[in-house]
Amino acid sequence: MKIIHFSDTHLWLWLENTTREEDFYKNFEQVINDILLEKPDYVIHSGDLFHTSKPSNKAISVVISNFLKLSESGIKVIIIAWNHDTPRLSTTTHSFEIFKTFKWFYTFYEPEIKKLEFEGVNFVMLPHIHDENIFKDEFKKAPDFLEKDKINVFVSHFWISYKEYEEYTDEISWVNISVEELEILKKFDYVALGHYHKNFSLPWTNISYSGSLEHTSFNQKNYKVWYNILNFSDKLDKEIKYLQTRKMIDLLDFDCENILETEVLILELESKIDKSLIKDAIVKINFVNMNLKLLLDFRENLIYNFFKETFYFEYKKIKKQDENVKNNIDIKNSLNIINDNFKDFLANYPDIEKKDEIEKEISELLKAID
Repeated sequence: MKIIHFSDTHLWLWLENTTREEDFYKNFEQVINDILLEKPDYVIHSGDLFHTSKPSNKAISVVISNFLKLSESGIKVIIIAWNHDTPRLSTTTHSFEIFKTFKWFYTFYEPEIKKLEFEGVNFVMLPHIHDENIFKDEFKKAPDFLEKDKINVFVSHFWISYKEYEEYTDEISWVNISVEELEILKKFDYVALGHYHKNFSLPWTNISYSGSLEHTSFNQKNYKVWYNILNFSDKLDKEIKYLQTRKMIDLLDFDCENILETEVLILELESKIDKSLIKDAIVKINFVNMNLKLLLDFRENLIYNFFKETFYFEYKKIKKQDENVKNNIDIKNSLNIINDNFKDFLANYPDIEKKDEIEKEISELLKAID
């Protein structure tokens, strides 16, 4: 029996830049084509198919056209929803409704644990639940759904409370599961998880994250992008399939302290940056220590013209430090300041009920606005 496990496709992530968005569609389509060649018995997508519960027409079109290929091929597809896929209001129609008429498609977005049995294999699915306590109550039921004499596969999506894995995604987790709580999954033959954008398995279990199909931030620039191919015979044999991704280049901090005009800044960039290395890449740069004259003179069109051969380019302008200011201020992204101030406010009121939940909610809303 063969299973392909992928996750965290986050289609329609770059809402403001359709060029960057295309990379997500390209790798999604590549996995679908690979699935058609591999001809697995089952496909698992373990959450965050879309980046928003109201995806664009383009995102829906890409998903439908590609999933129809799987439906017509007779491959059974199991998909769970997670927070990005799930509307905040229960009265809002779920985007997964579009798959109801797809033959061989099994979608799980109702807030409860369920199982799905086939000959020789038993799938147990736990999709997104807004309330972490209810999620954990359902999670504890997982061993009750095990079936003897079948391959048992658990499918869900969450953060593990373990410091080593904190850097593996920039996503805020709605659910944190401790290493101790994971013990109840030991009898499953494979645990297909989503949330972390780095492909890895816990060394002491069959718990595996397939990772994201694209880099969703520069923090992930050094990650390879993979998905999992599983073969079950006498024991589990796992192959990790690599996908090509575009170069992500973080040029870090470019010191502008002694630069007064944009034209001079361009000359400095030309002397220090090899344009051949950033061609068709995703590029980020911070212009730091900017004085007031350069800030007022800053000509964005000249900057973008210098980086015109990149595939995608983003930058931040950071004002020169004052003697009375401890940290540089990112004047382009004021949402970071709002978030930091809110955390400071919460720290002054330790008795606020559900403080952690409030902080998660505010951080998630600020990310959505950004």
